[in-house]
Amino acid sequence: MYRVLLIMDKPALQIAQELLAWWNSLETTEKIALLTLCVGIIGVVVTWWGISRGRSHSKKYKTTQNTNGGAANVHTGKGDIQNNATNHAHIQNQTNYYGITLEEHEQRLKHRETEIRAELEQAHAADRHVLETELHAIEQQRQDTAASYQDLIADLTARIAQLETLRGEFPDTLLDRAIEALQQGETEKADSLFQQIEDEGEGAIKRVAEATFQRGKIAEDAIRYTDALEHYEKAVRLQTDNALYLNEAAGVHHILANHKKAIEYLELALASDFKNYGEDHLSVAIRRNNLGETYRQLGEYHKAVEYFEQALASDLKNYGEDHPDVAIDRNNLGLAWYALGEYHKAIDYCKQALATDLKNYGEDHPSVAIRRNNLGLAWHALGEYHKAIDYYEQALATDLKPMAKVIPVSQQHETIWAQHGVN
Repeated sequence: MYRVLLIMDKPALQIAQELLAWWNSLETTEKIALLTLCVGIIGVVVTWWGISRGRSHSKKYKTTQNTNGGAANVHTGKGDIQNNATNHAHIQNQTNYYGITLEEHEQRLKHRETEIRAELEQAHAADRHVLETELHAIEQQRQDTAASYQDLIADLTARIAQLETLRGEFPDTLLDRAIEALQQGETEKADSLFQQIEDEGEGAIKRVAEATFQRGKIAEDAIRYTDALEHYEKAVRLQTDNALYLNEAAGVHHILANHKKAIEYLELALASDFKNYGEDHLSVAIRRNNLGETYRQLGEYHKAVEYFEQALASDLKNYGEDHPDVAIDRNNLGLAWYALGEYHKAIDYCKQALATDLKNYGEDHPSVAIRRNNLGLAWHALGEYHKAIDYYEQALATDLKPMAKVIPVSQQHETIWAQHGVN
């Protein structure tokens, strides 16, 4: 889903320097021909893959998740893109609190990949789509295990905080055991405890719904999307106006390319948040952003623009001009206008996003490289090849620098699926 750029060792750095020197030695016409070929190849690959993943966190359609959008490789997303130069120290601090280590996370991903590949060998045609989607998710996480591990810990932290707000709804002893199991990475034990809460919760609808939702999160973490969707939809049936449950069910439908079903759930989530919080609440902006991303995936770009513009208006009111979420909203709009062939509008929005990211992150951040790459693509589409090359070269220079930059997996493709809105 995301890429992690770690510190290069010496041989890798030498290779990068040689590549950059080779690129600079080319004539302009040669650069144009190469870039045109690369963009064509990317377009074919993206069309085949259907690029998308997403807040989401979006962390899935997750907490502030992001997916790569379209053949233009324009990234969309909601939430801050973090520049974790001290990533490994940060992970070490997290393992002091959570029992699951980075190594165990890697082993689980590998084990699940082996399971899926074995299931695919025996699967009927009707089951292959879900398994192939799960396998792709596993492969993406294994490309960036440090970043996907960070995503997992961030998601667990949010879920445990949510459970703490429900004290009094659950028996304290049972809740403490479930939280401890989550913290220790004992997912089967946690799932069993939440199932016990479900089974014993006759008449306690809120308690059962939350336990069911937590089981959905465990299944999604394990890349078991059919199970996750079953739990999320049960939670929705129990609490039909819970925007978080609706959003997560929509997120899995989004992952599985059931976009119309995702829209159905998202519209219900938006209506609930709008009723509870009003026009300009952050949660309302998140739902609109997710709706925009889903309509974009369906190719309904004018609807996507409408929702992205509404999300941008809310985020401007809440954050002001210089917040990373505002840059992401503008990048999303640039993506949608690009898809409509409105390249000048796409450039305007991407330039504004670039200016904000430069102010927040400086020259050498991956987000800045992404914006410049997007601008290069838009200028390329207009036939302004010299301008396109300028932006491509700036993006390339940033990506070649041997810096410890990590983007969380949920944000690498910047698919904007926001998961943890306020309930």
